[in-house]
Amino acid sequence: MKYKVYSILLCALLISFFVMPVSYVTTANAEQVVYLGGMPIGIGLAEEGLIVTGYVDVITDEGAKCPARGSEISTGDVVIAINGEPIYDASGFAGRLQRSDGAVTLRIKRGEIEMDISLTPVTDSLTGLKKVGLTLKNGINGVGTMTFVLPNTLSFGALGHGIIDADTGKPFVCDEGSIYKCRIDGLKKPEKGTAGELIGRFVERDTPIGTIDICNAYGVYGKINDNFDDSMMSPIPVGSAKDVKTGSAVIYSTILGDTPKEYKIEIVKTSLQKTPQEKSMLIRVVDEELLRETGGILQGMSGSPIVQNGKLVGAVTHVLVNESTLGYGLYIDWMLQNVA
Repeated sequence: MKYKVYSILLCALLISFFVMPVSYVTTANAEQVVYLGGMPIGIGLAEEGLIVTGYVDVITDEGAKCPARGSEISTGDVVIAINGEPIYDASGFAGRLQRSDGAVTLRIKRGEIEMDISLTPVTDSLTGLKKVGLTLKNGINGVGTMTFVLPNTLSFGALGHGIIDADTGKPFVCDEGSIYKCRIDGLKKPEKGTAGELIGRFVERDTPIGTIDICNAYGVYGKINDNFDDSMMSPIPVGSAKDVKTGSAVIYSTILGDTPKEYKIEIVKTSLQKTPQEKSMLIRVVDEELLRETGGILQGMSGSPIVQNGKLVGAVTHVLVNESTLGYGLYIDWMLQNVA
């Protein structure tokens, strides 16, 4: 059967977790067991510091100037300190800038790299405030779906794809953040040319349930806190890419509340991949309830586990904008490479 080519939109949603204590097998030839996800979680990245979103000219008595333009600072960088003092929000940044005398040293974080960059602020002739010509914002927050948790280490994998900063249009490379309990309160169905989305909210925003230490093209990874209640999580064996076949499968996702449900899908096409790639399989939603409630795959369902023949084989990653019943999945092999 032939399928039309559609434009692609990334979904963004992690899954939560079910579990009962089981023995986690790490022997190379033994079957690996993980805890199955499917529940929503809140994602917070770059929670300390400010993200650089662009440059802006400052109107001074000597004309328009932008000290930051032409420096090594790039959009997507995170400003974490001024003159050695940590930065947590925009007001703190502005306050430290006003108290400075002469050049200031900005501590910049770009992925795992940190660097110090010196800038000399100029005075805005309209406000009298010192400025360096940067537009900044607080960290990135969103809702996603957890895919799996490792029983012994409580390391997790979620989302299944990279995060694109809506302001800069660049992949976000900050590897520090937190995850939170989340609840789905509603949804917006897809319309012509526009993907639908789940509407969720963080629960207990001041109490993270885990930390993020990797954010890359294949998802978000980290560890669940030791005090997390795993008594309701369910163990499932893992299937490798070679186990994935075209035909019937299911996904576990949450479209209301915080408890995932099983929905039927069809794996339409699989790709032969010997190294990690972002699109491993083409999937189609065939579950009547899910089609009735959502119209197919929504933004926020990314990370929903794909299970075939009783094994976790992948995660939902993309929805096709012009055909919401179709989407892409990532082999679980590529996600497991990012956890310890």
